[in-house]
Amino acid sequence: MRKSMIAALALLLILLVFALPASAAEGETGALSVVSSPSGADVYVGDMYVGQTNNAFVNILQGTYTVRVVKAGYNVYVVENVYIPGGSSANTVPMSADLQKSVNMGGLIVDSSPTGASVYVDDVFCGTTHYGGLQIADLIPGTHTIRFELAGYKPYTVTDYNTPAGYGTPLTNVNLVPIATPTPTQTSSGPATTASMMLDSSPSGATVSVNNEFRGYTPLTLSGFVPGSYSVLISHDGYMAWQSTMTVSAGETVRQTAYLNPASAVPTPTQSPAGVVPIFAGVLAVAGCLIFFRR
Repeated sequence: MRKSMIAALALLLILLVFALPASAAEGETGALSVVSSPSGADVYVGDMYVGQTNNAFVNILQGTYTVRVVKAGYNVYVVENVYIPGGSSANTVPMSADLQKSVNMGGLIVDSSPTGASVYVDDVFCGTTHYGGLQIADLIPGTHTIRFELAGYKPYTVTDYNTPAGYGTPLTNVNLVPIATPTPTQTSSGPATTASMMLDSSPSGATVSVNNEFRGYTPLTLSGFVPGSYSVLISHDGYMAWQSTMTVSAGETVRQTAYLNPASAVPTPTQSPAGVVPIFAGVLAVAGCLIFFRR
């Protein structure tokens, strides 16, 4: 009787270990698909801008997030506790936002050349300019001061800019002026100790992150890298993200063009046949235990 109970417990443990699906490992990513009516709204997962509707957004770290859908002239759409699973078998999480026209608040649609500029409305940070225009909502109707800041460019300020209630007022074609830098003179300080990257993509205008830090939009030249290896992620609305590890040496400029493939709907995954192997191994183990206890 005791041997039978032990065998039954062994069978239960093996089934739990081998038959139940394992959760996605830490660091795995998933995808979120957001559509809105009207489209062209900014989507934020947590505090991170991921793109505009209607599109699917990939390479989002597994976890639970607050998702915001923002369009100038409309009320901000917020959904809390959205779980995004990770791993190759995870489905894309769908979301649909029916945006309601704002009655009491105003909004701005802001763009700049180049993109990636920080935008401040009355000294409050509201995001960075990007392809399609930064959407800013929930502004008090009236006049505001809008300031653009981007490293290497002169600050650009617009004063007394009117934002009436119920509208997305455009402020586009803002051309930032580079800060003039003197031509460096040749010195004898020794060999270069840092490296550079020249990154481009097809299509251009893609977001570039190096070691999970946002660095700008393609085409993009980055310098000052200590020799070593870096994780580079290039992503664009409506396209599959490109990711690679790039190794740079002192005095070297590494050139890389990422050719992005259009994103397609993620099919519902089927049960992988690989799961049969551990279950079969568990059955063999149980059979071995039963033979042993019968002796």
